[in-house]
Amino acid sequence: MSSCEATSPFRVSTRDLLQLERNEAFRAMREQLRRQDCGMEGPSFCATHRHLCSSAEQESFRLHRDIIHTLLVPLFLINHQAERVAARALPSKKGAEPERAFRGEARSAFAWLACILTEEHDWYLTARCPACIVLHVLHSEPTIRFVTVAALLAGPRSGFDCWLAALETAVREDPFWGDAFWPEIEDRAARLAEGVQQLVRQCHELRTTLDSSTLATPTLVKASNTVCERSVSTCTIPGKPSSFARKQVRLSREEQRYRSSLVWNSWNCSQEMRQPLGGSTPTQSRRRSMTS
Repeated sequence: MSSCEATSPFRVSTRDLLQLERNEAFRAMREQLRRQDCGMEGPSFCATHRHLCSSAEQESFRLHRDIIHTLLVPLFLINHQAERVAARALPSKKGAEPERAFRGEARSAFAWLACILTEEHDWYLTARCPACIVLHVLHSEPTIRFVTVAALLAGPRSGFDCWLAALETAVREDPFWGDAFWPEIEDRAARLAEGVQQLVRQCHELRTTLDSSTLATPTLVKASNTVCERSVSTCTIPGKPSSFARKQVRLSREEQRYRSSLVWNSWNCSQEMRQPLGGSTPTQSRRRSMTS
């Protein structure tokens, strides 16, 4: 698949869309992204896809962009909250790696999330052409796995199981990935999703312990937490020296946190994840690397 593809590789039926539209978080996210597109100074699609795609194809890309974004935002929030908890849990250990606050598979999941959210920052913020965002899913094994993990964690009751099926079909039918590659991706994604579930549980346990300590020494802990929160806020999305760039970064972060809270509260992910689990780049530059 090249950057000039005019059709989304994913297929969502009308019946599946009706099921998705019952999801309050998805409806809210669609409306938020629609307002974002309307408020942009220029066209939401890049020059290539604006001229190459028909109106129906553009609408399909928007739908799939909205699905991807709704799925990924909770993972952003999990990472953000885990960073905050780690900063609180390791306040006296200068230079300590934040993942050391967690153990087992939760530690691996935290490190992996932090890595891909850093590498794919522009993509998961959907600050680009909807078609490019959708096509980028099949860019590499990590991006495929990222979206697969998000769909697994959403659970069948959310209505997003149709997207997991659409993702599997797209990977199997893709000439670069092929039918035989999906089982390995799915297996890795399932193990990573279990690690994310453990990360959520450990965050809850650590936060409970830390909050209990806060009751004993409120003033000291509050001051320490303020310093940690500022540190996490600074490191999450690096800004440029200019005042305009800093303002843009701040607005982007505030917008993303608003969306995260909206989806998290509507979807009630903290409850769901306590249950056991039942431009895009030309083809030749895709990455098959199976990262841990």
